[in-house]
Amino acid sequence: MDKDSARFDVAFNILPVELNHAIARYLETDKDIVAFRASCRGAKDAIDADNGSFWREKFRRKFALRRGRTNKELKKAYQRRMRWLHRGTGYDFHWGQKRREKDTVEVLREIIVESFQGYVDMDDWGRPRCQNQEMLFDFVQNSKLLLNNTRRATRSSRNEPSAVHPALAAVKLMCSHFLFEFDNVKHGVLGVEESQRMVYMSTESQPIYSGPTMTVLNMEWILHCMNFFRHHMMSEEVGTLYQVLNELPAYQRPSAWQTPLRSGTAPLCKNWKGTYSFLDLKEVEKLRRLDAEQVGDAFFCDKNVDEGKIQSLELEFVSGAPLQWPGLFEDRLQSLRNARPQVKAQGRTRPSKTADACGSAADAGSIQFSGKGVDLDDDFKAIGWLNPLPDQHGVPGWQRITFMKHFVDDFDQMEQDNLWAYEGVVLPGGRIILGRWWYASDEVDMNQDYNGPFILWAVDVADSEAGTDFEDD
Repeated sequence: MDKDSARFDVAFNILPVELNHAIARYLETDKDIVAFRASCRGAKDAIDADNGSFWREKFRRKFALRRGRTNKELKKAYQRRMRWLHRGTGYDFHWGQKRREKDTVEVLREIIVESFQGYVDMDDWGRPRCQNQEMLFDFVQNSKLLLNNTRRATRSSRNEPSAVHPALAAVKLMCSHFLFEFDNVKHGVLGVEESQRMVYMSTESQPIYSGPTMTVLNMEWILHCMNFFRHHMMSEEVGTLYQVLNELPAYQRPSAWQTPLRSGTAPLCKNWKGTYSFLDLKEVEKLRRLDAEQVGDAFFCDKNVDEGKIQSLELEFVSGAPLQWPGLFEDRLQSLRNARPQVKAQGRTRPSKTADACGSAADAGSIQFSGKGVDLDDDFKAIGWLNPLPDQHGVPGWQRITFMKHFVDDFDQMEQDNLWAYEGVVLPGGRIILGRWWYASDEVDMNQDYNGPFILWAVDVADSEAGTDFEDD
């Protein structure tokens, strides 16, 4: 050992354990902590003293702390998280099928699920903000998860699945909340032509929900929907929604969740903004006929967003007796499909009426709502349902949303109304909704339905309170 090393060791040995402990707190990497601990007995005592309380303090400085975890567990969790957050900044995350990507995605999922389980701060606009969200924000900024990736996806092996792993899609959707906070970042959404094709596919070919109980989310389609709108909203060179979104104050832009994520349904915010996109019918038919290899060969201009249209929507959630729910709306939307009592094939019992289904839906945790807004200078109304969904790939808090957009007050005159059906998913935390609309005045063949994508996001201050009016900009 040379003289300098000896002096270095002596220096830490003669320091009080509290001071060595304070020094260790500011070491970021496992490598630095290991080197410091090995430098001398004083440094080792600072790390190991008091049953490893150093690791509890270290964990709490970075992450929300769930109750009931030992110091030993926190040490292991901290080291694992920091290791994969560091390594993950170099991964492409195209498909999420590689073992190393799955390990990183699992760490991100844990951080998402455990958010708001400890100290809560406030952002510049007075909205709750959690340490875990800051860690996610930094990872999005520094990694290729959603930004900084200029290389198109390629197959690394013949055995690699051809679809995005749904767990990766779920994590990308949750981390997409933070994309709308970045300034002067080039988004450069890859594969936006494929996203455009996917969001206009027929409902039958790309259902949002599937499975025996129709509660399994089509994560890949939902991610395409997010990428589609992100392309229009955050890419200045596209010249569609960027300018109008940029003019909105921060509290009226899409934002991250503000409470712990929980399973089941919960009433959403009252005030929302959003937009939708459409193509002409012949364009939709042509786009659907294209093979995946032909995507990008033809140009399709997305309408409504091309004029920077952002609208406001106000929702009221029902507490008490349910509102009238027309049978025609239920026929088109199937909002209560998991609330209807099962009827035996043989017997005289008649199928339950819509009113009975409404009561069953409320008992099962579904929540009814009504709404109003403006579309192209026309006042419209909406009525629909929130339905609970099971956890998706380890993330709780997803909700199915369905509603009918209509223009006539009298439900007895529905045949003369202009009906547009909406089905989507509320992302966990209740701040962003993504989904599909379709023309519903006539009986619809879901193999050939005329449809398009939509996005809604919660705003913390209504237009009237903010002194601005962006309805039908």
